[in-house]
Amino acid sequence: MTDYAQLAPASTDARDATLVIRELLPGIVTFSVPFARFGTIPIGGRSTAVSLGDKGVFVYVSHPLTDATRQALASLGEVKWLVTPDGEHGMNISAWSEAFPHAQPIGVSRFATEKPNIRWSGLFGAGGEDKHYGFEPECSAHRNDELMALHHPSGTLLQADMLFNLPPTEQYSRSHLPLWARLFGGLAPGGVHAALVAGVVRDHGLAERELAPVFAAKWDRIVPCHGDVIDAGGRAAWDRVWGKYKSESESDKTAL
Repeated sequence: MTDYAQLAPASTDARDATLVIRELLPGIVTFSVPFARFGTIPIGGRSTAVSLGDKGVFVYVSHPLTDATRQALASLGEVKWLVTPDGEHGMNISAWSEAFPHAQPIGVSRFATEKPNIRWSGLFGAGGEDKHYGFEPECSAHRNDELMALHHPSGTLLQADMLFNLPPTEQYSRSHLPLWARLFGGLAPGGVHAALVAGVVRDHGLAERELAPVFAAKWDRIVPCHGDVIDAGGRAAWDRVWGKYKSESESDKTAL
């Protein structure tokens, strides 16, 4: 069996010096790195790889493709899908698509002009949401200005900027997280987070419709791109931030 935690410390790739690789569950591996928004605000970064058995490996791509990352992926199986979380997380997708030319790159509509060098298999918001990619039914992808992914067998939601769980303790565990960030840099699911969401959602009805499949699914774990993984209680955390966009029919199901 692969000792994923030791791959980055043993690597000679300088980019692996701060990478944390963790087997979250059998077949689900996370790749956590330091990342500071605007170069100053530590929020961390994370990619997640999910093995779908004989079908191949689904990767939610965010961080740079390092040597240790390649080793971990090789242990999981053949990479078949490269999903970009949203328009702000496409900085590394070109390198990944070049390294895995037979994988299907999947993104959001803005990449048609921003990343024209990539042969996209589908762009959500530009018809990609209506396509079949082969990772179904174990995984499903949903768009709400970003691509969220659900791994149904493990009840795991992968998402980027919909919900932060700061401070990014794991992502800075092999680096230095400033004291001020540990003490005052928190953004956990709750009141402030919900208020920020309310300030950026312009169309309540559209948010209800696009989030309906997420509310309808059964899951309780959240793997965010920014901040620590929520291994249990993720659904409650999600509802504290996004519950106001649950349709009445879904609210009724929850109450039953």
